[in-house]
Formats: sequence, structure tokens, C-alpha cells
Amino acid sequence: MDEMDPLTEISSVLAPEIIVLLGILISLAMSLFNSSKKYVIGFATLVLGLATCASAQLFFVGGQNKLILFDSFNHDALSIYFRFLIYFVTMLIVLGSKEYLKQLESPAEYYPIMLTAALGAGFLVSANDFLLFFVALETLGLSAILLASYARLNQGSNEAGIKYLINSAVATAILLLGISMIYGLTASTNFQMVSNRMAGFASAGLISPALLSLISVSIVAALGFKLAAAPFHNWSPDVYTGGPTTTTVFLSVVSKAAAIGLAIRLFGYVFFTGSVASLLAILAALSIIVGNYVGLIQMVSRGSAKRLLAYSSIAQAGYLLIGLVVFDMDSVMSLIAYLSVYALMNTGAFLGLIYFEQKTGSDAIFDMAGLITKRPWVAIATSLCLINLAGLPFIPAGFIAKFYLFSSAYKSNLMLLGINVGFWLALIGLLGSLVGLFYYLYLVKVMVVNEPSTAVSQLEEKDSSFDYSRLALSMSVVLMTGLGIWGMNGLFQDIIGEILQSLGG
Repeated sequence: MDEMDPLTEISSVLAPEIIVLLGILISLAMSLFNSSKKYVIGFATLVLGLATCASAQLFFVGGQNKLILFDSFNHDALSIYFRFLIYFVTMLIVLGSKEYLKQLESPAEYYPIMLTAALGAGFLVSANDFLLFFVALETLGLSAILLASYARLNQGSNEAGIKYLINSAVATAILLLGISMIYGLTASTNFQMVSNRMAGFASAGLISPALLSLISVSIVAALGFKLAAAPFHNWSPDVYTGGPTTTTVFLSVVSKAAAIGLAIRLFGYVFFTGSVASLLAILAALSIIVGNYVGLIQMVSRGSAKRLLAYSSIAQAGYLLIGLVVFDMDSVMSLIAYLSVYALMNTGAFLGLIYFEQKTGSDAIFDMAGLITKRPWVAIATSLCLINLAGLPFIPAGFIAKFYLFSSAYKSNLMLLGINVGFWLALIGLLGSLVGLFYYLYLVKVMVVNEPSTAVSQLEEKDSSFDYSRLALSMSVVLMTGLGIWGMNGLFQDIIGEILQSLGG
């Protein structure tokens, strides 16, 4: 993009976000008219598809890194790739929600809110200034609260919205405390300027270690909340269970992707200290332990499949945090690879649950027994996603990505407080995966081996009608398969290389 005038440059860089913003405005107008409500879902899917294509095009023709909007928006490979991932996964969720949301009183307004949440996530992963970072975070957070409480005639959804609102407010207050201290120290909110000034103050011994630790705690705590990492996870099981399942998958994938993208930029550009690494290591270990062992209890107690996947999501947050703890070239590459695979396999698992829930009205684990007898493709596709979440080498995307992640931690020999943290995190991750293996495969066994439950028996022998949730599920499985068989050694590695180069790694 040579010699562009500023307006043309901004419009080309922000093409995906402009498409989404126009989509929000038009879909809001469409939802006002009863005759147009049925078209809102199709329009929202089209908007997200166009935004995804625009992001992909930017990656290959975007040229050099650019700072726009008064240097608050960073246009680089990291920004473009995470925006692509966010818009694509949101498109799958919107596509899979068409039939499911018919049970709600006013489903049409749901889609503009989800588009707004995706827009906030897109700006969040591109933020180069704490002001844009905060505005984008609140756009995502407030939209997610509305999505969680959207089924207002459902007591569980109302409870989910209130719990998410309270916890989000606390996390925001803690985050603002950290940002205010950073601004007080550096008199700036720009990431690069903050980084330079904090590095200068630290080298001159002008920053108190206690103050630096307090800043680290506030930033890591806010990140932990968005990732639903233990011990900041208490809100997630109830919110995931009470809210609409489409909201649950959005929170478990898109919100996590946005938080990870922001964390890579924040720790790569602004500051990454020993106290940050120590805090992230504690969060990673706790998340893996709590998520897997409580998930096992949920399975044994014959609970909700949605609640089981909520605890699975906590454990997965722990695995993702391992890459942030080590934070070298290999670990960041492994982190991005694992996040990309996780987005597909977790979205696919939830889409299978969405299909079952819209057909039976239940998300109980043992109501899914024998699903393969009536809906073989849904059972097989969902099982493939669960097997990859477990990390088994069958369609080996999940296995390869998890192997890379644990290997990068093990090889790092990262020492904190005299402890080889890399080794212990790899070991905890491996042991946690073994526990998770049991409940993931047990759910597969329930769907494939068990005799059909009453809920499954009442399904029609053959569902010949076209269903968008099955289409979205199929897309997730096909892409996960392609990524596992070809992507890890081909184009995907080149993409990650571009991202690392943009970070200066």
C-alpha cells in the first residue's frame, strides 16, 4: 500500500471491521420488521463470511506493519490472523444457531449483539493503546453479558447474565487499577511508549518491585477472568450452563481467542516479567487440575454435557497458558497452533450439542446415549472433536498441537524461583490430559456404544431436513481434519512464521 492517503489506508486496513459494523446497523434495522426477521441470520452469516474473507486477503496483501487511528490500532500479521479466526468461528456459531434460537422470544436481535461482540474482539487483538484495549474489552464483555442473559424467560439465563455482569465488573475494576498505575508511571497509554519508559525506569532502578508485582497481578487477573482460568473460573460453569448454548461456545472459543491474542501482544510488546511468568504458571497448573478433575466429577455424577464442556474449557485454558508462561519463539508458535485447532474442535463439540439440544430440549450426558443409532453423522463428528480435545492421534490435529505445546514447555528449561517450571507444567499438562481422556472418551462411548436413551428413541428415524448446525459441524470437522493432516507442515507454518516475524521473534 504505497502512498495511500490516510482515509484510504484506514478503510483498507479496517475493511473487516467496517463490514461487521455495517452488518450490525443493517441487521438491527432488519430485526425491527417482522417480515425480515427470518433473513437476519442469513445476513449475519454473510457479513461474517465477508469479514473473514477480507481478513484473509489482508494477510496476503496487507504489506508492512502499520499503526493507524493515532497509533492505537496495530495492523500486523498477529492482528490479521486473530481477526480472521474470530470472525470465522463466529460465522460457524451464527450458522449453527438458526434452528436453536427459534425457541427464544425474539431471536433476530441476538445476531446484531453477537456481531458487536465479534467486532469488540477484533479490535481487542489489534489494540496498541490501553484506551482502545479497554473500549474493545468492554464492547466484547457487555455484549457477552447480553448474550448470556438473552433468554430472558429462562431463569438460568437471567442468573447467568447477573453472575457474568458481577464478575466482569470486578475484573474490569482490577484491570483499571493496573492501567491507572501504568499511566501514572509512564504518562502514556501507548504500548510501545509504555514499554520503552518502563524498561528505562526498571534499568535505572526507579520502579519498586512491589509496584511492578501489583501491576502484574492486576493484568494477569483480568486475563484469567477472560480465559476462565482457575481461580478466576467460578463464574464460567454457571454462565456456560445457564446461557444459550450458542453463547456458551462463543465465550469458550472467541473470548479465549481474543484474550490470548491480546496477551501475546501485551507481553510481547509492553512488559513480561518474572512475576508475570510465575502468576501465569500458577494459573496454568490450577486450571489444568481444576478443569480436568471437576470435569471428571461432572461426568461421574451424570450432569449436564454443557457443564462438562465448561470444565473442559477451564482445563483447555490451562494448556493455552503454558505457551504464555514460557513465551519464547517455539512456545508462541505452539500456542497459536493449539489455539487454532482448539477453536475448531471445541466449536464442533458444542455444535453437536446444539443440534442435540434443539432436537430434544436436553443437554444431559446420558440423554445422548445411543445417538449414533438415529443421527450417525452428528455422533461421529462430535466424537471426532471430543477425541481431538482429549489429544488422541486420530485425525491428529489435537494430538500434534498438544504435543508441540508440551514439548516447547519441556525443552524451554524455564527456571522460576529455582524450579524448572517448563518441566513441571509439561508434566501437569500430560497428567491432566490423561484424566481428561477418561471423560472425553466416556462421552464418546455414551453416544456410540450405549443403548439409545428415551430422548434419542423419540427422535425421528431419519432427519431429511436441511439443518445449519449440522453444516457448521461438518465444516469444523473437515477443517480440523485438513489442519491435522496437511496444515501443520504447510501453509499454516508459514502463517505462524509471519506472525512471529511481526512480533520481532
